[in-house]
This record gives sequence, C-alpha cells and structure tokens, in this order.
Amino acid sequence: MTRTTLAIAFLCCAAAQGDSYREALEKFQRKQYQEALPLAEAALSQNPGDAARIHLYGLIQAALRRLEPAEENLRKAVALAPNQSTYQFDLGYLLHQEKRYSEALPVLKRAVELDPENLLARFALARTYVLSFHELKIPNFVDLTLEQLSFIAKEDPRFPGVHHHLALVYINTGEQAKARDELRTELRYHPESTQARLELGETLVRLNEYRQAIEELEIAARQAPQVYSIYYALAKAYKADGQKTQALEAARKSVELNPGFADGQYLLGQLYRDSGQPDLAKQHLEAFRRLKSPPAP
Repeated sequence: MTRTTLAIAFLCCAAAQGDSYREALEKFQRKQYQEALPLAEAALSQNPGDAARIHLYGLIQAALRRLEPAEENLRKAVALAPNQSTYQFDLGYLLHQEKRYSEALPVLKRAVELDPENLLARFALARTYVLSFHELKIPNFVDLTLEQLSFIAKEDPRFPGVHHHLALVYINTGEQAKARDELRTELRYHPESTQARLELGETLVRLNEYRQAIEELEIAARQAPQVYSIYYALAKAYKADGQKTQALEAARKSVELNPGFADGQYLLGQLYRDSGQPDLAKQHLEAFRRLKSPPAP
C-alpha cells in the first residue's frame, strides 16, 4: 500500500475520529504544519490513548523538526498498534533520517514484514543495511541490500533512485559494467538526476570509456555548474583522454569552487607540473599537503 493510498484511507476514516483530527490531518496533508499542530493537540486531548491521533501528532512534530517529542509519540503509536505498518515505517524513517541506523534497522524490517508492498520502506531498509554496516558488521549486507532494491526495481522500474542505488552497490563490489547499466537505466527514467550522471561519468572512466564519460560529465556540469566534484571528475576524464588543456581548465574550476578540496588541489598540481608550470604546481601541491596534514595540537 502506498503512502498516498494510506493518506486517502486516513482521510476517509477521519470523520469517525472527530473534527479536530480530521482538520489536523487535512492540514498535514497540505503541509500546513504550524496550523495542523494545535488541531492535533486538541484531537489528542479528546482521546489521549488513540494510536492514530498520537501518530499524527508525532508526524506533525517531525515535520516541524521537533524531533524528540516526535520520536516519543511515534514510539507510543507503535507500542499501541504494533501491527500497523505505517507507524513502524514512520518511526523507522525518522530514525534513518537522524542517522541512527542501528535503531532504524529492526523497525524498518518490521514495516516491510507487515507491508511487503511498501516500496518506500524497502528503499529505506536497503539504505540502512549499507549505512549500518560499519556499526553492525552484517556479513551478508550486500545480498540483503540487493534483495530490497531488486524487489523495488521489479515492482516499479521508475522508482526514483532505485537503479542509482543498485549501481552504488555494484560499484562497491567492483562490478563496474553492471553499475554502468543501472545508471543508464536511472537516467533514462530520471534524466534530471545530476548525481546519477556524475556516478555514470566516473564509472565510465573506470571502464576506460573516456569519451562517453566526458559527454555525461559535460551534461552534469551544465545541470549543476556550481558542483565542484563534477569538474574534478571531468578533469580526470579529460586527463585520461589526453585532453590536457581541458583537464587543466576543469581542475582549476573545481578548486575555484572549493579551495578546501584536497584531492582537487593535488590533481591541479599534477596537471600544472605536466604542463611545465612548476611554480603553480608547487603552490597547489603544498595546498594539498596543508589540507591533508593533521591540525596542530
């Protein structure tokens, strides 16, 4: 069941909950969170033990970035209705957003168990497997992640980000050709995804497909002209393709946009050295060393 379907279901049954609850829910759906808050408080005062009212109150607090009471209320709703998948998902998603991945993991797993068709829950669970790896050391986290992402891609190939995240898994497992194919699929459905295009450009460089990499990265630079990492990737692609002048220009742009980017300083220093400009090379290589040196005690 999708979030939209759930919202419609809530609206349909809201009359039975009372006018304050219905109005609060309608305001929440319209993203009028400040106006929804007192209505939700009034609805809760009418029935303090109602899980639906507690859940809505927690969602509104989360939307207003009142995270501690939001979490408290979402946990209360889960405790009152432990088999309600929506409550599990909303609590898990809040924990995920707060980067508390080890706490989010069992909650999101439960949300998926209760509602296997909740693709948002599966997507959040897949991300949580990856992001909790260093903390939890789950031995088969790659397989678990692929299981969730593959299910989403099969059910809804246009789901935003699913092919991009599949590609990231393949990049980390060294399967660059699979990553390239997933990124191309992502961009076929979502050509505006600059991050996916950047990843595609970098993947094509690793596959020694330099001209195609340059084409993709030049599009990315037009889409997001202030993103320094795109110009850094472009500089590496140009350098690999033997286009030294273009590589130098792109590396300069990367460092102009982010002088504190150590790898950009190093690449620019290398390119200046290779172009016979030792003074400028020294300047940027020294900047790289300063940025990489640990701060003085």
